[in-house]
Amino acid sequence: MISKTVSTFVIILMVSIILTTPAAADPTNVSLNTPERMGGDFSVTIDVTSVADLDSGQFDLHFAPAAARVVSVDDGNIGGTTIPVDNWAAVGEDGVRILFNLPGIDGVSGSGSLATIHFETIVPGDCTMELSGGLLVDTMAELIPASWNGVESAATKTGTTTPVDTTECKTPGFGALFAIGVLAAVIFVFRMGK
Repeated sequence: MISKTVSTFVIILMVSIILTTPAAADPTNVSLNTPERMGGDFSVTIDVTSVADLDSGQFDLHFAPAAARVVSVDDGNIGGTTIPVDNWAAVGEDGVRILFNLPGIDGVSGSGSLATIHFETIVPGDCTMELSGGLLVDTMAELIPASWNGVESAATKTGTTTPVDTTECKTPGFGALFAIGVLAAVIFVFRMGK
């Protein structure tokens, strides 16, 4: 009787631990999708993967102004949802800042693009561009930690947001309470069998 109870207890405990262990979310990545060379009219896409509850954001795109100029900026798209570009303007002599904001408070999750920037070539050559000043904000007005072309966002480095690999302290959820209840039931059954 005791070995059967212990076996049942161990199996229930293992299942409870598996059910209460949170799954790790894929990190959010933002990347610059450019052609290798500039020539004629060309476009650059700012791609995003594994974003959750995105509401708004901004980024700066730096390029050689003697080699190309921005003609227009188109909205992005994540999973069929348009990411409206609110505004774009020159930043310094070598860049453009792009701001986007989804209407309402629903946000969007998934992968796609934040914006497409159209250029006109002035001097053909290698296409060298860089992203900076990137911010992604979720529906709760919290910064979304992200890797921008393989570099963690400045907000993550300075500690103003929670790094991806840490978890917040929260009260026990349903899984933890379920595990405690199962443990209590097993102990009760074990004591009743004596």
